Amino acid sequence: MPHPLPGAIGLSHLSAYDWEAADGVCGGSPHLHLVCTEAYVVTGGRGAVQTLSPDGYRDIPLAVGSIAWFTPGTVHRMVQGGDLRITVLMQNSGLPEAGDAVFTFPPDVLADPEKYAAAATLPPGTGPETEAAARRRRDLAVQGYLVLREALVAG
Repeated sequence: MPHPLPGAIGLSHLSAYDWEAADGVCGGSPHLHLVCTEAYVVTGGRGAVQTLSPDGYRDIPLAVGSIAWFTPGTVHRMVQGGDLRITVLMQNSGLPEAGDAVFTFPPDVLADPEKYAAAATLPPGTGPETEAAARRRRDLAVQGYLVLREALVAG
């Protein structure tokens, strides 16, 4: 494997949000990991993953059987294309939930720990309140992501 996953490996099963963001794209919250490598294994549907890295902006198609790797520091956003389902392999199981995952919120939110915590935290459980909070978090992350992507594409 080109990017090994040392440490305790966490597995989770996800579907990309089918909620449309401000840019017309349905998908997840753009984020990066500071020290963890992550892999998506596509188990159903189709979609894409958008990445921002020193290699530039990429829009990588995903279909059943695809594997996408993200090394630390790579901003990634899962995009729904039709019933996209993935199994996530995450290095250092539990670390992302303990602060390794960083959303691409606008600079003023990233610079203020209280604002960041308020924007990133979801209420416990499921239901309309949790879904509304997840949408707000995703939309704020997309806001910052689009500025980053535009700057990267412009050089």
